[in-house]
Amino acid sequence: MTQSPSHPPAGRTFAMPDVVRQFRELVDEESHGGRVHDTVVIGGGAAGAGVLRDIASRGNGSALLVDRGPFGGETSSKTGKAIHPGIRYLRMGFHRLLLAAGLRRDPKIKQTPAQNLRSAWLDLKLVWYGTRERKILMDTTPDTVQEIPNVVFVLPDSPEKKWAVFFGISLYDLFTAVWAWLGGSPRGSRVKLFFDKRALHRELPHLAADSPALAGIQYWDGKASNDKSLVLKAIRDAYYRGTEAHPIRALSFVEVEHYEWRRDGARGYFLVTLLRRFDHDELPERVTVKAHTIANGAGPWLDRVRDRTTRPDGRRSVVYSRGSHLEATNRFIHESLSADPKLQVGLVPLNAERQHYLRPFHQNGIWYVQCTTTDRPHEDPDLVVPMEDEVEELLHSYNELVDDRWKITRSDVFHVFCGIRPLAASDGGEIAVKDLTRMFRITRHDRGGPVFDMVNIKLTEFRWAGREVVEQIAAELRRGGVKKLNPSTTHRLPFLTVEGEERFAVHRADHPRGDREFLREKVRHHVEHQLAYSYEDYLMNAGGIRDAVVFDEGGRCEIDLGVLDLVLAEMAAALGWDAARCAREWDRFAEVYTRNMAHCDLGDRVGDHPGPRAETSIVDTEDVEDAVDVRDVVGMQDAKSGAGD
Repeated sequence: MTQSPSHPPAGRTFAMPDVVRQFRELVDEESHGGRVHDTVVIGGGAAGAGVLRDIASRGNGSALLVDRGPFGGETSSKTGKAIHPGIRYLRMGFHRLLLAAGLRRDPKIKQTPAQNLRSAWLDLKLVWYGTRERKILMDTTPDTVQEIPNVVFVLPDSPEKKWAVFFGISLYDLFTAVWAWLGGSPRGSRVKLFFDKRALHRELPHLAADSPALAGIQYWDGKASNDKSLVLKAIRDAYYRGTEAHPIRALSFVEVEHYEWRRDGARGYFLVTLLRRFDHDELPERVTVKAHTIANGAGPWLDRVRDRTTRPDGRRSVVYSRGSHLEATNRFIHESLSADPKLQVGLVPLNAERQHYLRPFHQNGIWYVQCTTTDRPHEDPDLVVPMEDEVEELLHSYNELVDDRWKITRSDVFHVFCGIRPLAASDGGEIAVKDLTRMFRITRHDRGGPVFDMVNIKLTEFRWAGREVVEQIAAELRRGGVKKLNPSTTHRLPFLTVEGEERFAVHRADHPRGDREFLREKVRHHVEHQLAYSYEDYLMNAGGIRDAVVFDEGGRCEIDLGVLDLVLAEMAAALGWDAARCAREWDRFAEVYTRNMAHCDLGDRVGDHPGPRAETSIVDTEDVEDAVDVRDVVGMQDAKSGAGD
């Protein structure tokens, strides 16, 4: 039987045993002199995923990607899930043009006219090509990226007036229409103007009568059903396209410890020391690999990674911007959004300071609202904790727009998380976040050989940025007489999928909520095909926490602890964890969840749950069956599971 080209060969997995096997292959290759990879990619987030998939798409490149933790486990899984060119980047582009021309003043942006002009060009370029990238992602991975309608609200203190907003969003939609025509799927304008409050209320009856919105405009954008899944599927797609002659390797829980340039006659290569962070008694702790180039996509830790060499520069090339997100629901919100598609629209108040995105999502069989902030300065990339004033700001922004039935409180919030965005600092010093363009930057450093730093890679543009990096890698290989890489093919290349995985797509309308066997099968699928190896990462970043969301008798949001126990038990069974490992995994999840939920009611409930203890025997999925009751998110059985006793 011929294998469908849309799937990898039958039986192919993407699991921790594959990481172990690849690490063993590197050890064996080293003992025989080792191959020289075209590049080592550092970081398994959006930046690294784009590079790996692009080089794999060329058919004759070899690459090795490593990440010290789970793929997509940090910045790339803590976004607002938006796949968009960015209306605020379009606004900033025009704002900077007016500043450069002297027609507007902004004391918060300390740039010369020439700098403002350059920033305006980069922001407008980002929006234009970002529109293309959104379409490419919707075409090549439609199971992960879909369209969503949004309404931008003009408020009394909005930085732009109504007609300027109408013009900007209409131009934004025109970009979309042009790329649709260029792609062979012509369409006209889809914007819808609301000139006053009455028009808004006719369209969105759940708006508050005293809403501050003066006018609005509806447009269409994109969203990822899950940001981590998008990144992980890109890496998996690249890995599946590797061959024996041109291997594409992807290793999670493996860290670059050190690298140095070695000369070998007229050519040279990097000798890169990799540190194994996953448990395995039979494998050495370290292995060295060779590569002609290094692609540094370590995100917030980019400078630290670049300095892991005998020639560190100590230069600070990134500054940080943080964004917090909360997810909330109750029975009324879930049932109302389920019943009326007209209400399934994102709300985007055009605030004077930070932009907020208030979007409905349907995942794991439940409707909820995600509220997102942007652009707060941040300092320490290793300490990213949502603050109480951020939670309050998001609740206020949403509640100010909707009527009393739709308002959310801290007791409705089931998930809070915070991510940071590394932004390019042109002078290596302190630059205000507002002074920086959002256009990604690729910087070549000479460390004997070329090291390419990738900064500010947005989820939407990761394919584009990856192609740009690999074009520079290809030029280096060509100049060095190594090889000529084939052209990139990611522009129209569909993502390879695993047969049957559409059953577990988080946005499916027919998600069988409350089916215990389905939960077990989903966990096993993630273990076998999406490299699930961390309980906390699966729940917090892959969306597993939403399977535990239920409603109490009053319709308020609750967490079914039995579901959390069931998931841990199934992961333990699939990965062979002993009781001590289960206890560590639970403690890590509980620590992160309660820390992030410190200002919301459900955090204490999870924190008070004992979880498995190291002195107990290995948890069994059968032990928790009677404790799980998530039938269509109604009711809450407050039963303790065997795994928690």
